[in-house]
Amino acid sequence: MQAVAFLYNHELSISVRRRHTCRCCKTSPDEGLKQYKYFFFDIDGTLTNSNPGGIILPSTFETLDKLRKNGHFVAIATGRAHWMAMDFSHESKIDNLVCDGGNGLVINGELLGIEPLDKNICLEIIDECIEKKFPFGVSLGDVPELYTCNEWLSNFKMHTKIIVDPQIDFHRVDNIYKIFIMATHKQEAELTAIHKLGYMRYHGDQLIVEPLEKYRGILKMIEIQGGKPEDIVVFGDGHNDISMMRQAPISIAMGNAIDEVKEVATYITKSNQEDGIEYACKHFGWID
Repeated sequence: MQAVAFLYNHELSISVRRRHTCRCCKTSPDEGLKQYKYFFFDIDGTLTNSNPGGIILPSTFETLDKLRKNGHFVAIATGRAHWMAMDFSHESKIDNLVCDGGNGLVINGELLGIEPLDKNICLEIIDECIEKKFPFGVSLGDVPELYTCNEWLSNFKMHTKIIVDPQIDFHRVDNIYKIFIMATHKQEAELTAIHKLGYMRYHGDQLIVEPLEKYRGILKMIEIQGGKPEDIVVFGDGHNDISMMRQAPISIAMGNAIDEVKEVATYITKSNQEDGIEYACKHFGWID
């Protein structure tokens, strides 16, 4: 149940900056900052051709390779937990990640840390779920396990191991990283504490309480790399991309993106099934 605590502080950023250089560039991140961009891509529905899941189109693989060869920094920005995101990292050959909705950072394949959720608010959410008898599971670390105190969640298909422990006291655990709740749209309206933290409906009746501040993690990664915020480019399509799309200087919505993402994007490209990433990068002249 262990995960690495991650404090967003100046001392950490300085120490990491000395240890890491941008692999995708021939120079260190401190050189040629005006020339290079820092790209951050959502996974499901952006890098892949469906949401959730899907595959990476050949054109997307080629585009990522061209961006790196042209000296740009390429990274993933995802709500996925670190343990889950790393499989996709290996598949996509992208070893820089903002994961856990902005609370986790990976540079050159090395996990720098994951910041947990606000425990007091999490306990409010858990108490509500117990009171209203909503099935729920709690992630206590960077592992594919969810802990719960009753059998309610056992009837649902989950991508992680469900550990039922009637004796568990969530008030006594060290950290909480995500909460999964099974609730219909009507039942969602009965939950009040989830609005104090970020959450989204993943698919069907599954809600995930997790940070929706990918851009916070992006800014930290840019600081570590010695870059400038004005050189950030983000691609996204879903609800947990809205915040970063709104804040990034260049935000590109996939053609398949939800309307809320398109409304705040600076550019709308073709869909994830129509080589949208390649199309946008050619449009802006980042690749030939």
